[in-house]
Amino acid sequence: MCTHPRGRGQETTIAQRSAVWTRHLLGQKVPQIRDELGLPRSTICSIIQRAQKSGAFTFESAPRLGRPRITSTRDNRHLVRVANTDTKESLFVLATPSKSGQQLGRNTVRKILKEAGKSKRKPRRKPYLKAEHKAGRRVWCKAEKRNKRDWNKVCWSDEVTFEVGDDGSVFYVTRAPGEEYLEKNLRPSFKSGRTSVGVWSCYCGSEMGPLVIIEKGGRMTAARYLETVKEYYVPFYKRMVEKYGPEVVLQEDNASWHTAKIVRNYMDSQGVKRLQWPAQSLDLSPIENLWSQIKGIIAKRRHRIKNIGMMERALEEIWPQIDKEMLVKLNESMPRRLEACIRNKGGPTRY
Repeated sequence: MCTHPRGRGQETTIAQRSAVWTRHLLGQKVPQIRDELGLPRSTICSIIQRAQKSGAFTFESAPRLGRPRITSTRDNRHLVRVANTDTKESLFVLATPSKSGQQLGRNTVRKILKEAGKSKRKPRRKPYLKAEHKAGRRVWCKAEKRNKRDWNKVCWSDEVTFEVGDDGSVFYVTRAPGEEYLEKNLRPSFKSGRTSVGVWSCYCGSEMGPLVIIEKGGRMTAARYLETVKEYYVPFYKRMVEKYGPEVVLQEDNASWHTAKIVRNYMDSQGVKRLQWPAQSLDLSPIENLWSQIKGIIAKRRHRIKNIGMMERALEEIWPQIDKEMLVKLNESMPRRLEACIRNKGGPTRY
């Protein structure tokens, strides 16, 4: 009879276990089996003892459950509840005993969160919304939903900045460990001094408006915006009224130069109708998606754009090539934007 304690070592195969048991049934002693199969005495004894104890004489490995968890189901629920309450808590903090009753490893916290359908992800950037912003957005969206406005009759306008050499796209580099700081593998960042080109434009329906490039080093002011409105926007607006009808309205955000008295008075004198716009509502304006599309095109040409002049020429080349169907699709997204904002009670949307 085997009484030798079970040792530790490499796991035996099903064929080895079967061979041990067969030789045991044939009356061979443990030393003989050891010499024939080359297995340790402790391993042979363990196989025989397990077969005698089970009585099933199957030699497949039993399912392994792994190390027992130190947290209970209740502990896990509490940890997930804490993580949901303060989503910015780090894994290091969530692993402390105050969160689950046990000191956990960060990988264990990851597993518990994953089982609950949660994981740590980069936060999306959105404008900060106060309670009054959310209330205003919700009221506006509900009113526009009732009005059933034709969004092709809205002149969407905005300013945007294009930076020379900037690449806003997401990309990956192929490198080996330890090569992360090689110059070819870096994504350079700039504190200040990057050359940029300021642009104002608009679109209505399927028509792109004029491209207005702000002079180098200049910033949009009420006086400069008034010049833009006089020279570029009002003629475009009147042309859109002729094409789409008198229901055409101008959309602009609540920047100080948009709400300046001299600008308002001039627009009123020209009969320009304006769309009331809720504060902090970039996600409700489809022209923001247009800017993203154009920046993506510019990013692909960034290596050939070395200065302001080249950036201006690139923009002037891109402008007439903007897909008109894309503009219409952006307008068609407005009902979904309104629904998303109402559903989120005036909070941020995915747009």
